[in-house]
Amino acid sequence: MLAEAHLYLGVALAGLVSFLSPCVLPLVPPYLSYLGGTTFEQLSDEKGLERAVWRRVVLASVFFVLGFSTVFIALGASASLIGQVIQTWRAELSFAAGLVIILFGLHFLGVLRIPFLLTEKRYQ
Repeated sequence: MLAEAHLYLGVALAGLVSFLSPCVLPLVPPYLSYLGGTTFEQLSDEKGLERAVWRRVVLASVFFVLGFSTVFIALGASASLIGQVIQTWRAELSFAAGLVIILFGLHFLGVLRIPFLLTEKRYQ
């Protein structure tokens, strides 16, 4: 349990260090102004940031992070699921892949003609 907490802390620190890197940090104000629908001048005003603008920027940033996280979590979960399915059906998929390779080889040699491999479609 403690090792897992250290792992999460390490990942969070790595993310923070990459965020604070010289090639990312200068991009933050323009991204925030774009996400919040404000101008850079409104974000850097000497009087301070208006409460409505601040709320809009924070809310847009939170939803951006949630959407971004959702997409990558879904991609990771689906890749894991596909990997499990491939592992379960590994023998059958190996046989099918071998059969396809043999058929393509015979087609390449001209022994077997596969009509849909001989067609060409072009879009003008």
